[in-house]
Order: sequence, then structure tokens, then C-alpha cells
Amino acid sequence: MELKVFETPGREWDEFASRYTDLIFYQAAWSEVLRKGLGGQPLYFCLKEGKDIVAGLPGVLFNFKIFKLFYSSIPFGNFLGEKTLFHSLMELLEKDLERRGIDQVRISDSPFLEPYCPSSYRALSAKVSLLDLRGADKERIWNSHKKYIRRDVRKAEKSGVTIRLGSSAEDINLFYDLYLASMERNRAVAKYPFQWFRVLCEGGSGKSLGTIRFAVLNQTAIAGVVLVHSATTTHYFHNGSRSEFLKYCPNELLVHSSIEGAVDRRSSFFDFMGSDSDDASLLKFKEKWGSQSKDIYTYVKDCHPFRCKIWEWGKKMGNTKMGNWLIKLTR
Repeated sequence: MELKVFETPGREWDEFASRYTDLIFYQAAWSEVLRKGLGGQPLYFCLKEGKDIVAGLPGVLFNFKIFKLFYSSIPFGNFLGEKTLFHSLMELLEKDLERRGIDQVRISDSPFLEPYCPSSYRALSAKVSLLDLRGADKERIWNSHKKYIRRDVRKAEKSGVTIRLGSSAEDINLFYDLYLASMERNRAVAKYPFQWFRVLCEGGSGKSLGTIRFAVLNQTAIAGVVLVHSATTTHYFHNGSRSEFLKYCPNELLVHSSIEGAVDRRSSFFDFMGSDSDDASLLKFKEKWGSQSKDIYTYVKDCHPFRCKIWEWGKKMGNTKMGNWLIKLTR
């Protein structure tokens, strides 16, 4: 068996990956989102036996000049194939990453696949929240909502809040402003640049990997979400809102509308995505819709510990008020 690396994965990779998962994050199309949206170099590692791919790991290399980070496909990207082959793939993969001068490797679980924890890696825990939609219809979804959720959705509707789909380049700008407003309110770093949202959502509904929904009041977008669609899962990927309009419950109407949309798409799951295990308020918001949260892990290996310590220190600085200000200046 030999290791092959696709920098531009295509049909051969997709045919292999589709035997194990239908998540968009494992498909070749997602590699272009990572390339164009985040400036990463896709590296899809394949263990081949003859002409056939028998195991693989999708990923992306971020070269920050002073630090090289290999991340399995964001947000989910663990190994594909027969589990007995993972060790062989891992041995060859680590040799390749060493040759490339990688400083840190991060491999993420998928909530839909059996986890594989490589030896010598440390595990960082998070939570992922999934709402099971199998057999659900809109009436059942509405009736399953807690009374206070139905009250908040009705309040939004009675206040004149409506839902519309984003379909233009202007709408991407509009959502990005809402995203930045939320990050500022939560005193969090805006990790994703505008280019990420442009690549994710360009082309409009039906042509892009991501779609935008807005909550609108008096023709003003007051909140929004970006949904990403896998074949049988709808992913609640990003959200943003303006604090002065939260009293109208736009986020509750948006989530309810998005879940109904997932039912229309015949999605089996509505994926609220990952959360910090210590973020109780965010987990509570996700779980109030009936989602179940479970542990999910990212496996990390520091190939050059000293550089990794400096990198982690830099990320902590980025989360400070001054660091956030510096990041804004560089964008």
C-alpha cells in the first residue's frame, strides 16, 4: 500500500468518501471553500491498494509563515475507511507531515462516524448538539417545542418580524455585519473573514454550499443565519444579530424557520454544530429545541512544542480587547 495526496481532490476521492459519509465537509467541493475562503491548501491523504483508495483523511494546511498547522477538514474530518487500516495510514501521514515541516496537527471527530484517536495525540473535548428529525413533520416539530419557545416565535411574528432568504452579494455583506455585531457583543474574536462567507454563500440559494436566512423587521435585517447542507443533515453554521432587536426574538423565529426548512429538505438531522463544553448558555440555547448534546473530540499533536506554545499565547492575546483591535486593523 502507498500514500497519495490530493491537493485538488475530485471524483475519485468523492466516490471513495461517499461510501462512508454524506457530509459535505468530506467532499471535494468543500476543499475549495477552505482554499478560497480561508487561504488554506487542501491536502487529502489517501491510502491506496493498487488503484483503489482504501482509507483516507481530508484536511487543509494553513501556512502562517512562522507556524504551519494541518487541520483535518473543518469542522469535521476524521478518518474514512476500514478502521484496521488507520494505523498504517497514520504512520505514512505523519512522515509526510514531518517532511512538510508541520508544527501542529489537529484531527476532528465527526458526530456521525466512529471516532479514531491516534496514539500520542491529546484529546480536547467539546460538545456537538443534534436534533433528530427522522419521521418528523412541521406539526410535530411545533408541538414538540416548549411553551416558551412557541411564545417567543409568536412574539416575533406579532412584532412584524418575517423571514427571507439571502440571494445576492449585498446580502453576504449584510450578514457579515450581523456576524461582526454578535462577535463584538460576545467579546469574541471574529475568526472568519468576509471572504469565507463570500465563498460559502456566493451563487445564491440552490447554487452555493451555504444559504442565508434573515429575520427582517421594517425591511431591516436584524438577525441572520448561514446554513450548510449535507445530503441528509442541515448544519446551523453561523449566526449574527443586533442586540437592540433581540427583544423581538428574531433568533427564535430564525431557528424555528430553519428547522422547518430542514424538514422540507427531508433532512434526518439538524446539526447545531460544536460548542465549548463550558459554554452553558450556548448549550442551553441549542438543547431547548430538543437537540441532544454529546462529546466530540479534537486530537492534537504538537510536533514542535515551543512553537506551539508561542502560537497558543498569540491566540490568547487575540482574544483580548487589544488583540481584537489589532486583528480588525489587519483586515
